[in-house]
Amino acid sequence: MPKNIDDVILPERRRSIRNIPIPASRNKIEGFDGVRKHTTASNKIEFADMPPESPRRMQPPRRERGGRRKVWIASAAALLVVAFVILSMFDSATLAYVPKSLPLTFTSEIFSAAKTGEGELLYSVVKLSGDKGKGVAASGETDVSRKASGIIVVYNNTTSEQTLIENTRFESTSGKIYRIQKGIAIPKKVGTQPGSLEVTVYADVAGEAYNSALTDFTVPGLKGTPRFSTLYARSKTAMTGGFVGKERAVSETDLVKATAELKTTLTEELLAKAEAEVPPDFILFPALSTVTFENLPQTASGDKSSVNVNLRGNLYGIMFKKTELAKELSHNKTILQANESVDITSFEDLKLSFSGTAPTDLLTLTKINFKAEGSALLLWRTDEVALKSDLLGRTEKDVTSILKNYPTIASADAILRPFWKRSFPQEADKVSIKKLKVE
Repeated sequence: MPKNIDDVILPERRRSIRNIPIPASRNKIEGFDGVRKHTTASNKIEFADMPPESPRRMQPPRRERGGRRKVWIASAAALLVVAFVILSMFDSATLAYVPKSLPLTFTSEIFSAAKTGEGELLYSVVKLSGDKGKGVAASGETDVSRKASGIIVVYNNTTSEQTLIENTRFESTSGKIYRIQKGIAIPKKVGTQPGSLEVTVYADVAGEAYNSALTDFTVPGLKGTPRFSTLYARSKTAMTGGFVGKERAVSETDLVKATAELKTTLTEELLAKAEAEVPPDFILFPALSTVTFENLPQTASGDKSSVNVNLRGNLYGIMFKKTELAKELSHNKTILQANESVDITSFEDLKLSFSGTAPTDLLTLTKINFKAEGSALLLWRTDEVALKSDLLGRTEKDVTSILKNYPTIASADAILRPFWKRSFPQEADKVSIKKLKVE
């Protein structure tokens, strides 16, 4: 049966990218006024009214670019010149050196030292005193008859050491007599400074009448001699403890225990004080020291059931000058030239002690023997002032020949500033000498 044309339905045409219309806004090419035309017949894009070629970026003339380059180069050169001048104004030099050294070992080797003399190791005796008390429970009362005592400083205003024998009398300004229990030796004066020595004196008579405040003393046994005006004394502490009557007492057991504790404490405190007061270029060895003790009068405490046991300690220590001791200890270890001086860096590993029995009275002795044990490092001293003077104005190449005149230097390294410098400054304050640690 034939179909009517109205009955024929054509299938819808499928959309294709070729059939999608291009929006008018995208028909224009950016930067152009021309319109892009699209045709499906030839699938070709044609351009109408193509814009003229865009102009090139304007470049500065070559002559102008070359001028700027020259300005930059000149500026950089000027900065370099200024930096060079500034650095040259701050030139300096350092010579760091390692001193000649020698390790020393000692195994009970014996040495000697004297108070005075030529060509010997010299020593000095330092004396310190200290008092300490300890509360102890009382166990009753006892009758006592006690003499006052105190510390005086004896002065010697002569150029030689002066000795005073045991029981020498000292007379106070009030006419009371006090005595020393042991002989003493007062050092000579140094320059205009009189020699001095601390010592304990005791009243001639027991009782409170001899307790007194600080005062001056003369030595009545020297009247009529030149020494009467050059040997004199002054109180360091008041005269105390004189008493006759009853006072609280402690048992013998408690007294012995308290006294032992006081001795230990006093010894430690006096040694620490002595080491702290020794001048930097001297050294004191605890094993070359002796400590003596004196029982002081007991005193009342705040508690009525106890009493204070008091003790005085007197330390006498041997003191050496470090450089002289180092030279003596190296005597059998190396040969030193007449102008050479040496040091020992540290005495911590070196022990010095008396050879044989420790002396009982260091003040009256004129010579001692001691032994050394342990190890130490010996260093040669260098005359740094002369070395600096020799380096002024010399070139870096001259250092080797200059150091040949300093055999006390094991090695050295010169640092010159700024880095382009090849000679030491002429000014001494711009040259420094640095001693390095021996490894």
